[in-house]
Amino acid sequence: MFRFANIEFLYALIAIPVLVIGYVLITRHKRRQLRAFGDPALVEQLMPNASQTRPIVKFSILMVALTLLIIAAARPQHGVTEKTEEQRGIEAVVALDISNSMLAEDVAPNRLDRAKQMVSKLVDNMSNDRVGLVVFAGESFVQLPITSDYASAKMFLSSITPELIRMQGTAIGEALNRSIACFDPEVDDISRVILIITDGENHEDDALAAAQRAAEAGIQVIVIGIGKPEGTTIPVPGTFSVMKDKEGNPVVTKLNEEMCQQIAEAGQGFYVHCDNTNTAQRIIQKHLDELKTTTFDGVSYKDYNEQFVSFALIALLLLIIDFFIFNRKNKLLTKMDVFGEKTLMLAVLLACSTTAFAQKESRDIRSGNSAYRDSMYESAEVHYRRALETNSDSYAAQFNVGNALYRQNDSAKYEAALKAYQRAAYLMDSEHKDDPVKYAKAMYNAGNCHKQLNRIPEAIEAYSEALRKNPKDDEARENLAKLLQMQQQQQNQQNQQNQQQQQEQQEEEQQEEEQQEQMSQETAEQLLQALEQEDKRPQPQGQKRPLEKNW
Repeated sequence: MFRFANIEFLYALIAIPVLVIGYVLITRHKRRQLRAFGDPALVEQLMPNASQTRPIVKFSILMVALTLLIIAAARPQHGVTEKTEEQRGIEAVVALDISNSMLAEDVAPNRLDRAKQMVSKLVDNMSNDRVGLVVFAGESFVQLPITSDYASAKMFLSSITPELIRMQGTAIGEALNRSIACFDPEVDDISRVILIITDGENHEDDALAAAQRAAEAGIQVIVIGIGKPEGTTIPVPGTFSVMKDKEGNPVVTKLNEEMCQQIAEAGQGFYVHCDNTNTAQRIIQKHLDELKTTTFDGVSYKDYNEQFVSFALIALLLLIIDFFIFNRKNKLLTKMDVFGEKTLMLAVLLACSTTAFAQKESRDIRSGNSAYRDSMYESAEVHYRRALETNSDSYAAQFNVGNALYRQNDSAKYEAALKAYQRAAYLMDSEHKDDPVKYAKAMYNAGNCHKQLNRIPEAIEAYSEALRKNPKDDEARENLAKLLQMQQQQQNQQNQQNQQQQQEQQEEEQQEEEQQEQMSQETAEQLLQALEQEDKRPQPQGQKRPLEKNW
């Protein structure tokens, strides 16, 4: 199978006949000037070193070289190669607590950043292992499926913040269940580890039972407790204050070592305390190195065989030949016109490097598309993000990352997908490429994310923006109409509720006034009776009746 990866570059071939026509016209003009100067035979004798054929040969060589460079830039491809990467190592899933309590600064710089530093160093020491990443607070989700792509692992790790999860708390049991599901049950004879990094506080579910299930599945649970048992306050990001409870008292978060030890024991692992030293990292690294390793398949993919190198090399050879062909016959009387050759040689190098980067980006996108078609959305996300590492301004990679995140059906993933779509739309605005159709697609999908997150006004705004750029988008128009109708219904319901609340409030105020009036009458009668009885009592000689309080 033969194809061009960047077939749009072939449009540049239109320049070849234009240059040929221009050269022919200029040559004819020069010849007319020579004939006007004098007899052609006499003029030719006056210029014995001039050559009529060499300029034509040089120009022809340059045109052929330019044609080959354009073809090379279009990246001709022929044949398909299947590649399967085999690796030998262990599988480890890091379950990282990202609740607000992890912002406490009893370890430097804070618990979350200290945990991220430790995980980053563990990943740096991995060579043939596979690693996954789960983040949790009151709920959990898979941030990165198990992979051997350490660059993506560190990229995902660096982007973790407590804002990824809205529901706060510490649901360790759910995080363990999510981590267990990351492993492939069909792969046997391999060491599997779950590294839980948490402060163990606000335990909300049965983590011990989840740890026991992991042990029964042959997965060892290692718990890394971070923080100090005596506890500290939690700073509020962007302010100089600390978090407070409902009563206005500062919240103090403490490391629950007892809970961490119980979970590790139930998971047939061990507990280690992480502080400002590297002791915990060395203990875990030593244990991981001692675990049994096995051989497993990496990512299998099909790749087209690139043929652009052959065209680029032939073009480079022609340019070298052209470099040594002079316009005149006598080498001593000519000066080599090297400016054009050097420029074209530089163009060759730039074209080769550009196509090399484009090759890697396209390969990652193709691998992501293949995983996406197989409904392996987490794996597709990894491939698309690798394409973004090659070219952060790639609309296709940004848009596809958003699609892969959206298909994972998770509230936190919807947030990340929204950012990807917004970035893709930004790349297509008037300041960059100004492609209204692609811009509208990105904004339409951004509206879908807002809709899933129940942000009706933002979704309406996104759909409206998509229609503004592409009025032919019927799906955006239909969704916009539905949301406007839904918004109107919600406003009507809200108005009815407000009226009902106002009416109920008025009735309550009226009842309170009646009760207060009734109580005032009863209280007045009781006071009068008490005064009458007090007046009837005999007063001792030499004493005055004490004054009453001012009510």
